[in-house]
Amino acid sequence: MGTRPRLALGLQGGGAYGAYGWGVIDRLLEEHVEIVAVSGASAGALNGAALVSGLAAGGEAGAREALTRLWRTTADRSPLRGFDWFGPYGPLFEPFLNRSLALGRDFAAYVSPFLPALRDMRPLRTVVGESLDLDLLARQDHLPLYVSATDILTGAARIFSGREVTLDALMASACLPELFAAVEIDGRRYWDGGYAANPALEPLVFGDHGATDLIVVQLTPFETDEVGLLPSEMAGRVSDISFNACLMRDLKALTELQAYARAAEPRDARMRAVADINIHLLHAPCALAGGDVSKLDTRWSTLSGLRDLGRATAERWLAETGAAVGRDSSLQAPAAAG
Repeated sequence: MGTRPRLALGLQGGGAYGAYGWGVIDRLLEEHVEIVAVSGASAGALNGAALVSGLAAGGEAGAREALTRLWRTTADRSPLRGFDWFGPYGPLFEPFLNRSLALGRDFAAYVSPFLPALRDMRPLRTVVGESLDLDLLARQDHLPLYVSATDILTGAARIFSGREVTLDALMASACLPELFAAVEIDGRRYWDGGYAANPALEPLVFGDHGATDLIVVQLTPFETDEVGLLPSEMAGRVSDISFNACLMRDLKALTELQAYARAAEPRDARMRAVADINIHLLHAPCALAGGDVSKLDTRWSTLSGLRDLGRATAERWLAETGAAVGRDSSLQAPAAAG
């Protein structure tokens, strides 16, 4: 990277794959970039909350500590943590665990109504309440955070920002309907933000934050090499397509609009904002496409492995694309369409 860029980060959601996003952010922070705005959905919203509150508390070191605390607490509170205690015998139990997680996803909608603690998101509320400084997050006004959720009745995205980013808003953003009851805020009910804005890019582009670059951190690849025939495998692919659809649409529209705006030299402020910001997509690696690692697997061994994969992917991306940051868009319209 050349002159210190001013980054707007878009953080996609994806359950336990959020630990991969943690690794990406952790590596980007080592470049001493200036982050001027953050938008996230679901696990991306949790990463964003940790990043923003951590930066407010202690700069880059504080952000890295907050992200580590979030995912360490997730693992410590995980009902699967016992599987990490088998040491060298752990691989023997992997097929059983993976099949159990697949079945759990398939039958979650039928079982969760009989598990009030799960339905009310109590475990996740506890993790977030223990690991994030939500009071500081609400008080700080230096770094905007945008959290998306999906309004059940309209299907539209609701973007929470500023003091609206409460524990309830974060829960709404991560509320998968097959697992959790809808989260009610101000008389409206919400599901996971990934259905409508995964993440919301508009406030990053048009929010007048002075960002030189928009970097979208993807957790689920657009494409996969193969889809299995098991119901759980097909359901996983349906979920991936659903949660990627809005991001694919938004990136395609944004990059095509930017190509037009840069050619036209517009006077309109919103069109100039599109023309001026450099757009980058940090693609999720193929390793996250096959479902070998479940998005429900919150063991520390899995989360730390995903973190390391995120760091390695960001390292390669910086080596191949980092020179464009602060200078030009690395994402072009045809790539966004694919």
